[in-house]
Amino acid sequence: MKTRIAFDLSGLAWQYRTGVQNLYWAFVEAWARNPTLHDSFDIRFYDRSGCFNRQVERIVGDAYTPSAPDWWPATLRRPLQVLIRSSGALAPRLHGRVNHVWNWNIFDRDEGPASITIPDVLPLEHPTWFDARFRRLTEKSLRFAEERAEFVFAISHDVQQRICKLTGMPPERVRVVYPGVDAAYFSPVNAEAADALLRKHGLVAGHYLLSSGFLDPRKNLVRQLQAFSVAVQRGATGLKYALTGLRTSISGEAMSMIESPALRSNVVFLGYVTKADLIALTSRSAALMYCSMAEGFGLPIVEAMALRTQVITSATTSMQELASSRAQLVDPNSVDDIARAIQETLEMPIAHRQSQAERNRSFAVRFTIDNWLGGHLDAYASKPEQARWS
Repeated sequence: MKTRIAFDLSGLAWQYRTGVQNLYWAFVEAWARNPTLHDSFDIRFYDRSGCFNRQVERIVGDAYTPSAPDWWPATLRRPLQVLIRSSGALAPRLHGRVNHVWNWNIFDRDEGPASITIPDVLPLEHPTWFDARFRRLTEKSLRFAEERAEFVFAISHDVQQRICKLTGMPPERVRVVYPGVDAAYFSPVNAEAADALLRKHGLVAGHYLLSSGFLDPRKNLVRQLQAFSVAVQRGATGLKYALTGLRTSISGEAMSMIESPALRSNVVFLGYVTKADLIALTSRSAALMYCSMAEGFGLPIVEAMALRTQVITSATTSMQELASSRAQLVDPNSVDDIARAIQETLEMPIAHRQSQAERNRSFAVRFTIDNWLGGHLDAYASKPEQARWS
């Protein structure tokens, strides 16, 4: 008998992909790529967003169960959302399936086993970084995990430990399943397209640092920019800093530095870029700068390793878990330590750089989206944890 599962994809309607959205897109992509799984699992991807997600429908076909018909106008998305949330008649029918929910938008019909993946608990540990809504939703997700969910997943051992500390749940109740890297990061990079992209933005391969992600205080961009300035003053001539990502309401300090007379000639802010452009930029950079204050996982670290790019990251939370002995680890509170890591990375002998890049690539290939989905399916099928990442 097939194990029957329902994945909530309601949060994929936003045009930009956040880290959590990437996790759920990976479920969709892995399911579509592995037809052999269809013999053992019956999966439905349901959608309460109030709009029809044509991209999901193209990938999984009949496995997609939207709340809106394909002709429903996007302008009426909000009214339909209200109806779905208030009307039992319009809400998705799960029919006893294992129901895997979003950690910040829990849909629970109490019709069958519940499942949740918790990417982090940062809103509770660092409340000043998030608004009250995020804190409430994180508290709700932990209560749901503790009281309702039969299956609880964390995306790193660091997050697992933090969940258990906050809830009192034993570690064996929280299974660690590492996220997967998009397969495009393991494919050859189009050299001609990459070179054209760099020329467009005034960048030279191997002579710029790269940061990607939202420009919020948690990403610690202000100290990274300060450290970049120190490294340039200490002799890193010709070095630039490229930043990709979206501004938020709390990006003011970082943007002020980026646009300041002291830095604007050496800092290139690209805003949101496509996946193909991000891959090209990462592959040609001297190093990925990912010195966040805290992360639930840190997918850009593994993505950079997949592309054989050096990594400078923080010796904290899950970043240390991923990058220990594989990257330059820094104290994210110390501008001088980050500057030191930049200098050491730039001065690394070529032979050492190449050997580390190959070791990191071998490490990264374990983090596939097939293992991401498979780690969840193992739990649903009552299989013991497999050594997918060893």
